[in-house]
Amino acid sequence: MERLGYKVFWWLPTVAYMGLIFYLSSKTGDQISIPTPDYVAHTAEYFGLSVLLTLSLRKTTKLSWYIIFIIAVLTASVYGISDEWHQSFVTGRYSSASDWIADTVGALMGQLGVMLTKYVFGKR
Repeated sequence: MERLGYKVFWWLPTVAYMGLIFYLSSKTGDQISIPTPDYVAHTAEYFGLSVLLTLSLRKTTKLSWYIIFIIAVLTASVYGISDEWHQSFVTGRYSSASDWIADTVGALMGQLGVMLTKYVFGKR
C-alpha cells in the first residue's frame, strides 16, 4: 500500500495539470484572455506537461531516460490531439493542427530542458 501512495504522490500533479488543461479548453473563446500569442501559450502549456510526465515516470518506473523521453513526448502530443478534438465541441473555440504542432513542440522543448538540466546538474 505504501508503494501505491508513493505513485499517487508523484502522479497527482501530472494528472491535476492535465485536468487544468482540459478545464481551460472547456472555456468559451470569450472566457479566455491570454496576453500572449496562442502558439506561445500552447508551447508553454505542453512544455510543463512534458516535464511533469518525465518526473512522474522517472519516480515511479524503472524505465531508461531515453524511453521516458519518448513516452513523455508521445503522451503529451496525443493529449494535445485529444485537447484539440475537445475544443472542437466548445462554443467559440476551434480545433487547429497548428495548435497541436505547438503542443508537440512544447513537449519536445520540455524534454530538451530536462536533458539540459540533467546534463548541467550531473544526474545521469
